[in-house]
Amino acid sequence: MIDITRKLKLLKHLDERSAALLEKIEASLSKSDKGDSRPAILKSIKDDQQSCLEIAQEKISTAQQTYDLLDLHIRRLDQDLKKFEEERKLGKDKANKGKKQTGDKRKSTDAGLNEIDMEYDDTEPKYCFCNQVRES
Repeated sequence: MIDITRKLKLLKHLDERSAALLEKIEASLSKSDKGDSRPAILKSIKDDQQSCLEIAQEKISTAQQTYDLLDLHIRRLDQDLKKFEEERKLGKDKANKGKKQTGDKRKSTDAGLNEIDMEYDDTEPKYCFCNQVRES
Protein backbone atom coordinates (compact mmCIF):
# COMPACT_ATOMS: atom_id res chain seq x y z
CA MET A 1 0.00 0.00 0.00
CA ILE A 2 2.97 2.30 0.53
CA ASP A 3 3.81 1.96 -3.16
CA ILE A 4 0.31 3.05 -4.12
CA THR A 5 0.49 6.07 -1.83
CA ARG A 6 3.87 6.99 -3.28
CA LYS A 7 2.54 6.66 -6.85
CA LEU A 8 -0.47 8.84 -6.05
CA LYS A 9 1.76 11.51 -4.54
CA LEU A 10 3.93 11.38 -7.67
CA LEU A 11 0.83 11.85 -9.84
CA LYS A 12 -0.16 14.87 -7.78
CA HIS A 13 3.34 16.32 -8.12
CA LEU A 14 3.29 15.77 -11.89
CA ASP A 15 -0.12 17.46 -12.11
CA GLU A 16 1.25 20.48 -10.25
CA ARG A 17 4.29 20.65 -12.55
CA SER A 18 2.18 20.45 -15.70
CA ALA A 19 -0.22 23.11 -14.36
CA ALA A 20 2.74 25.42 -13.68
CA LEU A 21 4.06 24.85 -17.21
CA LEU A 22 0.64 25.57 -18.70
CA GLU A 23 0.47 28.84 -16.76
CA LYS A 24 3.95 29.70 -18.05
CA ILE A 25 2.82 28.97 -21.63
CA GLU A 26 -0.24 31.20 -21.20
CA ALA A 27 1.96 33.99 -19.83
CA SER A 28 4.32 33.58 -22.79
CA LEU A 29 1.38 33.77 -25.18
CA SER A 30 0.22 37.03 -23.65
CA LYS A 31 3.78 38.39 -24.02
CA SER A 32 3.87 37.40 -27.69
CA ASP A 33 0.65 39.37 -28.26
CA LYS A 34 2.39 42.48 -26.95
CA GLY A 35 5.11 42.18 -29.61
CA ASP A 36 8.09 41.14 -27.45
CA SER A 37 10.85 39.16 -29.17
CA ARG A 38 8.56 36.75 -30.95
CA PRO A 39 11.06 34.01 -32.03
CA ALA A 40 12.45 33.62 -28.49
CA ILE A 41 8.95 33.45 -27.00
CA LEU A 42 7.82 30.88 -29.58
CA LYS A 43 10.88 28.74 -28.80
CA SER A 44 10.10 29.01 -25.08
CA ILE A 45 6.49 27.98 -25.72
CA LYS A 46 7.61 25.05 -27.87
CA ASP A 47 10.03 23.85 -25.17
CA ASP A 48 7.36 24.17 -22.47
CA GLN A 49 4.87 22.23 -24.60
CA GLN A 50 7.43 19.48 -25.09
CA SER A 51 7.96 19.36 -21.32
CA CYS A 52 4.19 19.14 -20.81
CA LEU A 53 4.01 16.21 -23.22
CA GLU A 54 6.83 14.42 -21.40
CA ILE A 55 5.09 15.00 -18.07
CA ALA A 56 1.83 13.71 -19.57
CA GLN A 57 3.59 10.53 -20.74
CA GLU A 58 5.09 10.07 -17.28
CA LYS A 59 1.65 10.57 -15.72
CA ILE A 60 0.18 7.93 -18.01
CA SER A 61 2.96 5.49 -17.14
CA THR A 62 2.58 6.16 -13.40
CA ALA A 63 -1.20 5.82 -13.59
CA GLN A 64 -0.83 2.45 -15.35
CA GLN A 65 1.65 1.26 -12.71
CA THR A 66 -0.72 2.40 -9.96
CA TYR A 67 -3.60 0.55 -11.62
CA ASP A 68 -1.49 -2.61 -11.86
CA LEU A 69 -0.55 -2.36 -8.16
CA LEU A 70 -4.19 -1.90 -7.16
CA ASP A 71 -5.22 -4.82 -9.36
CA LEU A 72 -2.56 -6.99 -7.71
CA HIS A 73 -3.79 -6.05 -4.21
CA ILE A 74 -7.41 -6.71 -5.19
CA ARG A 75 -6.51 -10.14 -6.57
CA ARG A 76 -4.66 -10.99 -3.35
CA LEU A 77 -7.66 -9.88 -1.31
CA ASP A 78 -9.96 -12.00 -3.48
CA GLN A 79 -7.72 -15.03 -2.96
CA ASP A 80 -7.59 -14.43 0.79
CA LEU A 81 -11.36 -14.05 0.91
CA LYS A 82 -11.82 -17.28 -1.03
CA LYS A 83 -9.47 -19.12 1.34
CA PHE A 84 -11.26 -17.66 4.35
CA GLU A 85 -14.65 -18.75 3.01
CA GLU A 86 -13.35 -22.27 2.33
CA GLU A 87 -11.84 -22.52 5.82
CA ARG A 88 -15.05 -21.23 7.38
CA LYS A 89 -17.10 -23.72 5.40
CA LEU A 90 -14.80 -26.60 6.38
CA GLY A 91 -14.95 -25.55 10.02
CA LYS A 92 -18.73 -25.34 9.90
CA ASP A 93 -19.00 -28.77 8.24
CA LYS A 94 -16.74 -30.34 10.88
CA ALA A 95 -18.77 -28.72 13.67
CA ASN A 96 -22.05 -29.96 12.16
CA LYS A 97 -20.74 -33.54 11.77
CA GLY A 98 -19.74 -33.67 15.43
CA LYS A 99 -23.18 -32.74 16.78
CA LYS A 100 -26.27 -34.91 17.13
CA GLN A 101 -29.42 -33.49 15.64
CA THR A 102 -32.03 -35.09 17.93
CA GLY A 103 -32.74 -32.77 20.82
CA ASP A 104 -29.87 -30.54 19.73
CA LYS A 105 -30.31 -26.83 20.36
CA ARG A 106 -29.03 -24.75 17.45
CA LYS A 107 -28.97 -21.03 17.01
CA SER A 108 -30.35 -19.83 13.72
CA THR A 109 -30.59 -16.42 12.18
CA ASP A 110 -33.07 -15.46 9.53
CA ALA A 111 -32.42 -12.27 7.52
CA GLY A 112 -30.88 -10.36 10.41
CA LEU A 113 -33.39 -11.42 13.10
CA ASN A 114 -32.18 -12.07 16.63
CA GLU A 115 -30.78 -15.50 17.39
CA ILE A 116 -33.34 -18.02 18.61
CA ASP A 117 -32.75 -21.38 20.31
CA MET A 118 -34.69 -24.14 18.56
CA GLU A 119 -34.90 -27.90 19.06
CA TYR A 120 -34.95 -30.10 15.98
CA ASP A 121 -36.45 -33.51 15.49
CA ASP A 122 -34.75 -36.07 13.22
CA THR A 123 -38.10 -37.01 11.72
CA GLU A 124 -38.72 -33.53 10.30
CA PRO A 125 -37.98 -33.32 6.58
CA LYS A 126 -35.07 -31.27 5.26
CA TYR A 127 -36.05 -28.62 2.70
CA CYS A 128 -33.16 -26.69 1.26
CA PHE A 129 -29.65 -27.21 -0.08
CA CYS A 130 -28.25 -26.53 3.40
CA ASN A 131 -29.89 -29.78 4.59
CA GLN A 132 -31.44 -28.17 7.66
CA VAL A 133 -34.94 -28.38 9.10
CA ARG A 134 -37.40 -25.78 7.88
CA GLU A 135 -37.80 -23.14 10.56
CA SER A 136 -41.31 -21.85 9.82
